[in-house]
Amino acid sequence: MPTPAGHAASGTQQHQEPFQWDFVTPGIPDGAFANSPGFAPTPMELRVMLLAHLRPQPDSLVWDVGGGTGALALEIARLLPRGVVLTLERDPDALDLLDCNRQRFQVHNLKIVPGRAPDDLHQLDGPPDRVLLEVPRPDQQILDAIWPCLRPHGRLVISTSNLAGLVDATNALRRLQAADLQVVQATVHRLQQRGHDVRLAAAEPLFIIAAERHQAP
Repeated sequence: MPTPAGHAASGTQQHQEPFQWDFVTPGIPDGAFANSPGFAPTPMELRVMLLAHLRPQPDSLVWDVGGGTGALALEIARLLPRGVVLTLERDPDALDLLDCNRQRFQVHNLKIVPGRAPDDLHQLDGPPDRVLLEVPRPDQQILDAIWPCLRPHGRLVISTSNLAGLVDATNALRRLQAADLQVVQATVHRLQQRGHDVRLAAAEPLFIIAAERHQAP
């Protein structure tokens, strides 16, 4: 059974023993992932929503651009018995966390690639079936580089908390003639108790943008 999430501490050295998740559902507890100041995993409920929009198949090749702690990349990789996840990350501290979490979860179909978008996209094997873009502001230059890499009928899912990024991304996807364009604002509230005070605390809202590429390369 899974190690209780409440026993986790912060820092990249917090999880040395393997972590077991015996359930068929995604949604690993946040506390199971190694983290550090400035690098927290995407909240579990938002991870599940992003996965639902990504719609990976068992043999998908997935690019995760801007991997952070690797929480999403690991959730995806666990669902792909014949697939591969390639995660591109530029920050050295995040790369350490990614490697720590990959070892912690014993995931062997996740490949970590140091680099940044769009300059280092050529280091990723492709063409991908699915792309998950996790950057503060998904600008036109990044989207113009990623979109032609997608296989026909491939899906792109973008997560951003930046309103300007939402506008940039939707405008760019319309210009690229993306199909099935969807935008969702997701907010998670969790119960917190401090002494006798009980309240619902909100995580940072997230915009989820999903689209499909129907044109052939």
